[in-house]
Amino acid sequence: MRNRIALIALLAAFAFALVGCGSSSSSSSSPASAAGGSSTTSTTHFAKTKFVLHAGLAFGAFHHWIYKPLKAGELSHPLEHKLTTLKAALAAAFVYHELKLALADAQADPTLSKLVSPITALQDKMHGLSANVKSGGASPADAGSVDSSISSIKSQSAASGQPITEQTPSSPSG
Repeated sequence: MRNRIALIALLAAFAFALVGCGSSSSSSSSPASAAGGSSTTSTTHFAKTKFVLHAGLAFGAFHHWIYKPLKAGELSHPLEHKLTTLKAALAAAFVYHELKLALADAQADPTLSKLVSPITALQDKMHGLSANVKSGGASPADAGSVDSSISSIKSQSAASGQPITEQTPSSPSG
């Protein structure tokens, strides 16, 4: 029963995060548009802050729900640990979504723009790892590759003055 409550809480948290954490942007027209030209600029407000938040959520969820169980051998076969595999698959979707939001924020800020390529590569690795988790073919080496990319992005972000603190979802007690 406790596992079901934890799963329901996890699903609710992921659903809330997916719905509530969209990027906000605003458009402003330049004087050229009034003269018949079409020039529109898109700005993401608080791009650095949002980047740190979304990256922290993605990295924390990866380490808590995918990396640690994979290293412990709990994802070696999808039928042995069904709940753990389900949590990892949901976490993979959540991580991918948060990386997409972090990427948009990095693209909107000149300081973080050098992280666009590493984040895109991390998304590709995460997509492959997600498929492997679902099929039961994920290996610790796959997770290690993703973890290495995460460490690199965290280092580059910190060097840009934007340290990323991982946000780990907590399990309900009771």
